[in-house]
Amino acid sequence: MRSSRGASLTPPRVYGVGVCAGRLVVHDPLTGMTHYRDQLITVGRTMLRASEVATHPVADPTALGGSGTLGVRWSPVVQRDPSPTCVPADSVHRRAARALACAGLLTVDLHEVEPLPTPDLTDIAGHLTDDGCTVSLTTEHCPAERHAEALADCVDALRICVDSAVTGRHHLGPDEREQRLRSLVSGTRATVAAGLPTQLYTRVIPPRPGNEATRWLVELADAVGAHGVTFARPHGDGTLAMPSLTDWGADTPPCGTLKPLDVPLDTVCLRADG
Repeated sequence: MRSSRGASLTPPRVYGVGVCAGRLVVHDPLTGMTHYRDQLITVGRTMLRASEVATHPVADPTALGGSGTLGVRWSPVVQRDPSPTCVPADSVHRRAARALACAGLLTVDLHEVEPLPTPDLTDIAGHLTDDGCTVSLTTEHCPAERHAEALADCVDALRICVDSAVTGRHHLGPDEREQRLRSLVSGTRATVAAGLPTQLYTRVIPPRPGNEATRWLVELADAVGAHGVTFARPHGDGTLAMPSLTDWGADTPPCGTLKPLDVPLDTVCLRADG
């Protein structure tokens, strides 16, 4: 399902390019989609236009060995105090980030990192990008407007899960739901204005095209300036059959949990590029 609405031009953005199962692929950290690539291209973090990537066929993660061969979702343990002046050079998060990057992953999706931003978040993202990974942040709590520019400096893409704000999966009172929706609108507009590619994201399987709820969500994304909406399917029980972080040289204290990347079911693109 594609849309050409909102034909505002967007600049090239960062994609992850690598070889999986003997095929050259391009992974989009914003939408979670992966495309095959026939022409030679620089491996690693590469600036590309979405329209160029979309001309190549979409890759099935199972044919590439599963989504775990492309990347992982990492929920790291972050510092709750947003005011430390420095992070130790040998911090566990630096070792974990370096280990994940050296594992040959194209992308790492940081999940539910609060508060935003934190010294650890900047540190983690910096080490991953330095070693060639793309970094996305998926959160159900839209970043505050004052954090937008700092966030744009440390991650490649922001995916805001709208389930708690606009779906019935969470039992919230009308006042709290309205407040979350207002925060979603203001925060998304701020991150877009800061130049951070931003996508609205839901794990609710979409109704048929043309459904009123689907149209409303697309209209919302268009109104706040998001690049689009991704409908994604979460993996089974969320476990991942791969070595633990300690096996990759990131020892105690605990440095979070690893899960598979969600598999996109569909993406509605709202911003064109030229």
